[in-house]
Amino acid sequence: MNQELLKELAKNIKEIATTPTADKDILTILTLANCFITEETIQNLIDAGELKPQEENSQTESLGSEIITFTKGEISNMDKTFKKHFILNGYIAHVTKRQSGKKGFYYQIRYRRNGYNVEASSVNLQEAKRKFLEKTKPENIGKYLVKKMKSGFNLLEEIFEEWHAYKKGTVVDKEHLRFKVNFMALPEELRQKPITQIRTVDIDTVMKDVKPRKYEELRTLFNGIFKYAVASGIIQHNPVALIKFKRAERQTRDALPKDEIVAFLERIKQPKYDEIRQAMYLLYFFGLRPCEVDNEAHKEGNFFIARNRKRKNGKIEYKKIPIPTQAQGLIDWNKPLTFQTPSKYAQDELIKDLLNGKTGYYLRHTFSTVCQQYVRPDIVDIWMGDSPQRLVGKVYTHFPDEFMDEQMQKVHFPLP
Repeated sequence: MNQELLKELAKNIKEIATTPTADKDILTILTLANCFITEETIQNLIDAGELKPQEENSQTESLGSEIITFTKGEISNMDKTFKKHFILNGYIAHVTKRQSGKKGFYYQIRYRRNGYNVEASSVNLQEAKRKFLEKTKPENIGKYLVKKMKSGFNLLEEIFEEWHAYKKGTVVDKEHLRFKVNFMALPEELRQKPITQIRTVDIDTVMKDVKPRKYEELRTLFNGIFKYAVASGIIQHNPVALIKFKRAERQTRDALPKDEIVAFLERIKQPKYDEIRQAMYLLYFFGLRPCEVDNEAHKEGNFFIARNRKRKNGKIEYKKIPIPTQAQGLIDWNKPLTFQTPSKYAQDELIKDLLNGKTGYYLRHTFSTVCQQYVRPDIVDIWMGDSPQRLVGKVYTHFPDEFMDEQMQKVHFPLP
């Protein structure tokens, strides 16, 4: 094969490279030419610029925006505050494939929520993810937090930001984050309205069609913002005062009967529950709330230590619960003691599947009911992290570890 034929072959390959079946057609041509052309000859044409290999991102791939999901492991080094927002939004960001030049493309990953604007780009998707995660680390994330200039009109959103910053540290982190999420879900028109122009009817319009629990949360949110505005001298009257506070009915939860406990302990051995098995054992043997199964929970000697998440005004308090002998053969203390699901939604769905539609709180009620059959109620109150109504049990009584451990070993948890 002479140089002219090689040039013609190169020309044909370049034309075929723009077709949908480019890879297959080029392979066919090169196979047929194999007896006339060597690999060295093709490389010489490439070096001379007469033949270019097909780019990884060719025009055969379509442009567009999609959702990219990150794993729990990938976000482990994120800034703590940013991570909470990111997890709440489902571990997702937007990835857009954009054209660069005639035949080139690159990937752009972008997250614009909760005051953050993080963007990273690369011709390789994995490299774009790496750059994105690098920007979310504690030492870098501050550069991508958008700071808005005040309008001078005391917009509801501006007063909320002041109040929200004031509340930090006075409520638990989960409640503080819920304030932000509920506020950002309000209509844009209301959020951008001067607070002096907002009337009771404006708030009532937003709240009248929501579910009872959301009504309770919004009423608390609005009342906090407007009370802050009154105290700051921005407005004279609180428009929320006329809106009645209606406490949502709480679901009554009972202890699981023995047959359901046995079924739960048998079913949890199945591989599909691997991600929640450790955590569910903690709910059953220690009466934890699901929100207390976190990275602070750990074993110290013969006791299990967990943060009590139901303390007002952000007070930090820990529960020290003796480890039942029956739990020792089921809980692997060398493995993570938390839920390993990728999201809260996935966690809740697995729990409902395991407990036939019931929530993890049923195990807390089961723990309390079982323990009170063997030990005094005031001791169970301490293990549960509740505030006993009995003043002596709340303030003056401090049981030694040996006594508490002896009491726990009197309890016989139903097992298969």
